[in-house]
Amino acid sequence: MDKTFIIQPESGLQFDWKAIAANPSGRHESNIDLVAYKALYINKIAQTRAQGYEPVLVSLPIIDENRYFAYITRGMSMQERKNLLYWLGGKTERLRNIHALYNLLLFRLAAQQCVHIIDITSPMLASQNYDELLESDGVTLSPAGEALVGRELMKVQAHEAA
Repeated sequence: MDKTFIIQPESGLQFDWKAIAANPSGRHESNIDLVAYKALYINKIAQTRAQGYEPVLVSLPIIDENRYFAYITRGMSMQERKNLLYWLGGKTERLRNIHALYNLLLFRLAAQQCVHIIDITSPMLASQNYDELLESDGVTLSPAGEALVGRELMKVQAHEAA
């Protein structure tokens, strides 16, 4: 296999935020739990290999949990926002922690599946102005964030060509 195929995973922060705000004491799971998330990417890795390509995973970008909380609660009443914050244990930091669980799973999965992983998380965290790497929703990469990711992907392409 001499060609790589880059797999850019999605975030696991796929909850029904309105349902949580309506019933913060209930049990709520991401639309893709960790077990299903792992199975999804194991399958993508296997499919990529079956097509004759070498899969390469990309880690998840950082998030800004405060901006993301503002984004997911836009249009919600003050009570709904309080309910959602209650479900998060009183801290928006929980959003970052949930996101980190999925990201850590990707690193473990890469090791288990003997797949290279492009770490975009570390350079984003190391950036002096990492908040400028995200759009106002706190999760979408800004042009500066996309440029950083592009530079990391180019490093892999340069290594592959060497």
